Order: sequence, then C-alpha cells, then structure tokens
Amino acid sequence: MGVFLFLCILRTDHNVQLLISIFSLLLLALVYTYSRFPHPEDQREIIRLLMIYICLFLLMRYMYWRATETLPTQWGVISMVAGLLLFVAEAYSLINTLFGYFINSRPFRRKALPMPEDVSVLPDVDIYIPTYNEAPSILRATVIAATQMDYPAEKLHVYILDDGGTEQKCNDKVASKAAEARARAAELKEIASEFGAQYITRARNLHAKAGNINSALQHTNGDLLVILDCDHIPTRDFVEKTVGFFLADPKLFLVQTPHNFVSPDPIEKNLNTYEASPAENELFYDVMQPGLDFWGTSFFCGSAAVLRRSVINELGGISGQTITEDAETTIDALSLGYKTAYLNRPMVSGLQPETYAGFILQRVRWGQGMFQIFLLKNPWRQPGLKIEHRLLYTNFTFFWGFASSRFIMLLAPPLFLVFHINLCDATAIELISYAGPALIASLISTQYFYGRVRWPFMSQLYEIIQSVYISRGIWEVMKNPRSPSFQVTPKGEVLDRNFISGLAKPFYFILALNVTALVCGTIRYHQESWGEGGIAFVMFWAILDFIFLMGALGIMHEKRQLRSEPRVPHQENLFVHDSEGNRIPAYTINASASGMGLKIDRAGHPHVQLNLNDVVTLEFPQRGVSLQARVLSVFAVSSLSMGMGLSYQLASSEDERAAIDIAFGSSEQLIRNNRNRHQGRSIPKAFLYLLKFGFVHGVAHLSALVRELISKQKQQTKN
Repeated sequence: MGVFLFLCILRTDHNVQLLISIFSLLLLALVYTYSRFPHPEDQREIIRLLMIYICLFLLMRYMYWRATETLPTQWGVISMVAGLLLFVAEAYSLINTLFGYFINSRPFRRKALPMPEDVSVLPDVDIYIPTYNEAPSILRATVIAATQMDYPAEKLHVYILDDGGTEQKCNDKVASKAAEARARAAELKEIASEFGAQYITRARNLHAKAGNINSALQHTNGDLLVILDCDHIPTRDFVEKTVGFFLADPKLFLVQTPHNFVSPDPIEKNLNTYEASPAENELFYDVMQPGLDFWGTSFFCGSAAVLRRSVINELGGISGQTITEDAETTIDALSLGYKTAYLNRPMVSGLQPETYAGFILQRVRWGQGMFQIFLLKNPWRQPGLKIEHRLLYTNFTFFWGFASSRFIMLLAPPLFLVFHINLCDATAIELISYAGPALIASLISTQYFYGRVRWPFMSQLYEIIQSVYISRGIWEVMKNPRSPSFQVTPKGEVLDRNFISGLAKPFYFILALNVTALVCGTIRYHQESWGEGGIAFVMFWAILDFIFLMGALGIMHEKRQLRSEPRVPHQENLFVHDSEGNRIPAYTINASASGMGLKIDRAGHPHVQLNLNDVVTLEFPQRGVSLQARVLSVFAVSSLSMGMGLSYQLASSEDERAAIDIAFGSSEQLIRNNRNRHQGRSIPKAFLYLLKFGFVHGVAHLSALVRELISKQKQQTKN
C-alpha cells in the first residue's frame, strides 16, 4: 500500500509536485528545528526516524523522476552514455545515503564496564607497538605511556615490534642502509630497556604489519592484545576502560576505540582550520562507529584496539591477504561467530600525515584494501555472517566509490556547457521541483546527523581532493586484486618551507576545464534563449565546482610545519617557583612531551618579573611532582596575568614519565579538547568559509604557481 501511494504521488503533474516539494521541505524544517531542543532518548529516536523518512521520500522521488523521465535517449550515443554515467553517479550517491541512514538509525552509546576488585581474575595484557621506519623520538612517548597505564604491573607487558631492525634490514647490501637500520634498532632497544618494555624483531620483512604482529605472537602469551600505532600515545586508563568488556562476554573478539589525533591533517593545516573545526575522522569515530556498533559490525581499525588472543590463534594470526589487515581480520572473526564492540572514548593521542601526499597515500591504501576484501573475501560468500554484516561490509567497499562518482560530477558541467552534450532531459521548473528539494533535504539531513562533527561542504572538499588518486588506485585493484603493497604513512615530518604539492597537476586541468565551461556557459546563456533555464542551472553547478576546486588547490599549497611534536590543549593548576623563591599561581594552556604553555596570575605577585632563558620549577600539587623548565617566551595577557612558553629540562626517566603523563595521560582532557572543537557551523556560515578557502588559500596557490613558473623561466633564460 505504501509503495502504491508513493507511485501515485510521483505520477501527479509538475505543479502538484511543486506543492509537494514545498510541503515536504516545510515539514522537514519543522522536524529539524524541533530536534535542536533537548529531548529524552525515545523522542530523539522518533525524530531521527522522521528525518530519515522525509529525506528518503524526497530523494527517492527525485531518483524515480530521473530514471523515468530525464535520461537523454534521443540525442545520440555519446549523450546517452554520458547521461547514463551521470545517472549512475547520482544513483551511487543515493545508495551511499541509504547506507548512511541505515547505519545511523540506532546509534549505540556504549559505556565502560567496571573492573573487578579481585585482581587475580584480570587477564594478562600484551601491548604491541609495531614500527617500521618511524623516528625513535615518536615511538619513545608511546612506549613511556604504555608502560605506566593503570593496571597491575605484573599483568601488563609492553613490546616494541621493530620491522625496521630485522636481520634483512640490518644486513642490507647497501652499507649505509644497513648501518642506519642497526643504529635505529640499537636506539629502540635502549628505549625498551630504559622504560621497562621488551624489544622484538624478526628475520625478514614478510606481510608488512600483519606479519610483524604474527611473528610477535610466537614470543608472547597475553590473554588480550592491545595494538597501538607507534605514534598513538595511550592514556593511563586505556586498558582499565576496555578489559571489562572481555570479562563480561567470552564471545567478544574486539574492543575498538577512536583514533584521536592531536596534530592537524594537511587539510586543516593548509586551510588553517585546526583550532576551530572538528577533526575529519570524527565523523567516522564519533557518529558512524556507534551506528555500526548497534548492528554488531564495528571493526578493527589497526590501532587503539584490544583483541582476544585466543580468537587470533583460532584464525591462525592476523589476516594478511589484503593491505587492510584490520578490517579483514574482523570479517574473519565475525564469520566464526565472534562479536565486536566500540567504546567511543578517546584514549590515544596520535599524529596525522603532515602532507597532502602522505594523506593521499593513506587514503588510497584504505580504499584499495576495502576493495581487496570484497574481491578476495566476498562477504556474500563468507560463511557464518549475519545479513547486517554482509550489507555493511559491502558498504565499507561501496563507500570508496565516492571518488569516481565525484570525478564524474566534476566533468558533467563542462560536458554540457563546452561540448554541448545533453546529460539530462529536463526543464528548469522540473529541476526546481525535484532536484532542488532533494538537494536541500540532503543538506539538512547531513547537518542533522553530522553537523556537530563535520561542517557543511567539507565532505565534498575532502572527496574532491581524493577523487583522482583513489579512482586510479581502485582501478588498479579491479584489474589485479593482489597488486597493491602495504606502504607506511609518513608521520612526524618537518616542512621547512611553503611549497606546491606535486600531486596538484591533475586539478589544474580540471580547473581549466571548469573555467572554460563558465565562459562557454555565459556565451550560450545570451545566445540560446530557449535553453536559459537549463544553462543557468548547470552554470550554478559549475560555479560551485569552481569554488570547491579553488579550495582544493588551497589544500595542495603546503604550509610550513616546523614543529614535529604537537602541543595539545591542557588545563591544570600549578605553581611556578622562580629563582627568588616566589611561589606564583598559574595554570596550563597546552602541553607536550618537551614543554608547555601557561598563564601566570600576578594578582598576588605584581612585582614578579620572569625573563627569557630563566630557569623555573613547575610544581604540580595534584600529582606530587615538580619539573624544571626554561622560559622560551613571555607575553602579556592582561594587567593581572601573563603567558609563558616553557621548555622542560628533564633530568631523569621519571621526569620524562611525568611530562608524558601531564600532556597525554588523561582521557578526560582529550574529551574536553574534542568538545571544544565541536563547533558546528550553519550552512550559510560554512559556505562563507568555503569561499574563504577558495579565494584566499586557492588564490595563494595560483600566485605561488605563477611565481614558480616565472622563476623557472628566468633560470632557463640564464642557462
């Protein structure tokens, strides 16, 4: 009956459809406005379902109209093929949206389970820190934090799994590489010895990270495995907050926690949005993973996770057929009837790739790995999986089709405006009646589900900058599913100058094509009066693409990154002791492994004067520790307070432990930091930011490109 009513509505004339659009959008706006007020959980669920149903109606109505009335079948083969490709791209977006609604229909907010009072029943926990070529300085902080978690010391075992110090690496035919590997291995062994960890390596570098972990399994015996990337510094309560789930459910295989990052990704860095905007990964970890958890399909993300050792043994080790061994291992465990869980509590401090090239390397690996899983371990053929597992593992693969879909969308306006290829048989009033409401519904639903953790239009920007390279990477997997090899994402890079990314070149061509389309569209609008409505609609589309492409170029204009160690926001009261014996109240504003920023209250000490290079003692009364520090900077905040930047002068391993604990030890601090960045933006305000990205950072990219070309031309002239 519902389908029949839906079809009857769709077959009414266009004037009625316009009225239906207006009514549906008004109802959607009413529900969205009502959702902004506090409600009990049962009412929030009703609101969420209402939002989904209204948006689904408008989107399905649009796609039905596109499929039955607009396909360009009468203008020749080229137009028909191009029009079908555009329709497929739109259909992909619809299916992706449907999966999003399915995942977010019932998010599950899991809370940590208490630890038992009887310590004897607690499992032994092995903490694995795999490393390949990362700097020992990055690894050092993670090892220190891992060895001082709140868990019985006799049941906690920390291991550095060094794939950069294998016999194969240390005996490389190139003498300089062999010497470098041996020196790095010696440094990691020293770190392990100093802080109570153990060092494990192997003979050969086989099967990348999965092989490294599987080799270590032969040398350890813990009941649970904590996997930490070498740059993921854990909080003190990481094990304490996760072990309880395994004691409560013997069928539980995995507890995954968020990958929390304390450095900007290249998009945030190059567009200067890090302090004000939510992190890009929070859409997945704060919204999607709780939705997946309800359906029992949250999956292992390679780090910040706890796994049951007995299940790994039953699987024969971490799976290694694909380059995303984490998700692959999860599907293998689910097929044996085991369960997964997701605890949405940030308990690691990690580093993002510093460059656009590093970001793309990481995302191409993820996309290729998910396609490999689908092709090599098809969830529809995998025994033991529930229907929701099969559907959502299909979605994990299907999601990465956004790259090709976005690429087609970018090419559509030039095909119509420049090459006169008709892609859609529709009038302006039809587009307003069908496409307009669908677009508005998409914006409103996106703002409803993701507005707290993702600004409007940012997803499109992220998709555009990945489109070319992920499309190429997935095509390689489609040709040969076993072709990709695991590549480590570079972390901790120092960029000593601004420069243009070498990966920007394809986007110059797309931008030039877009500008040509705008010029041709302007000419056609004045010459073809019979098609003004359609041309104006596509011109509007092309203008939006132009703004996005300029913003994309802004991302590819790499900014200097001189600090290889992040300073995280931090709030804690302390006292500063100067050389004259004054004990001055202060509070921290940020902290790192090597220093901190703070503000000093001078109300009770108006005559205290601190200068550059002064050595002070920092007293942390709540911790019972004191650290020496040197003043790097002093600046006025107000007449009663001043700010200072300090560099620690760490005299012992215990001092270093204290510094790591201050900066990264508290998950409550990480939660507060993330909440401070959850600054949503309205659609109009987000659009203004998008304009800024394009016309400030994008123009800066083009200006730098022109200067670079002129410089090269002058150099060639001299030669």
